[in-house]
Amino acid sequence: MAFKSPHVSLVSFSIEIGAAATTNVMQIETDLHLNTRHPSYDTAAIERLVRDAQSYLAGNADQITQIRLVSNRSGQT
Repeated sequence: MAFKSPHVSLVSFSIEIGAAATTNVMQIETDLHLNTRHPSYDTAAIERLVRDAQSYLAGNADQITQIRLVSNRSGQT
């Protein structure tokens, strides 16, 4: 099932390899500012995106270990 949520522009997958473990990561790019000090930071929209991501992770824990949110907005004060 594809991940869908408002403000998502791209979803990609990667594998992070560490000394002790390998982690499957889903990276979500968003048009939201993730810096809480930015004047355009939208708490409600971020909270919804996080809830949607957590729900997706819960349903796909056998394939994904972590989710990373990345803003594609410039000007992260």
